[in-house]
Amino acid sequence: MKPRKPVPTEQRLVYVQVVEGLLQHGLHGKVSPRLKQRLKKAGIDLDRPLLPAYPVPLWTHCLSVIAEETFPGMPREEAFRLLADAHVQGYGRTVIGRAVYGVMRLLGPRRLVHRLPQTLRSTDNYTEVELTERGPTTYEMRMNSALDSPGYVEALFESMLRVGGAEAPKVTKLHTDAAAPSTTFLLTWTER
Repeated sequence: MKPRKPVPTEQRLVYVQVVEGLLQHGLHGKVSPRLKQRLKKAGIDLDRPLLPAYPVPLWTHCLSVIAEETFPGMPREEAFRLLADAHVQGYGRTVIGRAVYGVMRLLGPRRLVHRLPQTLRSTDNYTEVELTERGPTTYEMRMNSALDSPGYVEALFESMLRVGGAEAPKVTKLHTDAAAPSTTFLLTWTER
């Protein structure tokens, strides 16, 4: 698959299945009236059908609001990690997510990692991923984005690797370049 044309930061969008996965499935029954009101004020009205896509700055702001409201008083990184796990579980309950996760389970962790560039392309209009194999269960992954949500992306990919059957997955942020923007992660796991 050929790389997408770079999308300017102000035009970056996250697709509805990502928002649906977290808010309608991952947090099912946990969206308080206060959280609902704060999300509406930020730009996501849960009393109306979700939009086909949302601007990335709005979505990242909403992630912070959701973490604050869903896990009050918890350290920020721990709240984002729990939120990411709920997000992966919820995404797997969407129509697209069920199909994607069915394939992930069949692939196993190594082939799942090789499919991450295509998988992530289905979630937004901008993500590009470069993979470098460092060993049979170790990969360096560079993404063309940087989120101010400590632990969120790491926990998201750890949960995805678990879906693919990885034992003890660990994702560590190696480097962030906010100017580019880009982030490099190390993905590791053990074989069953």
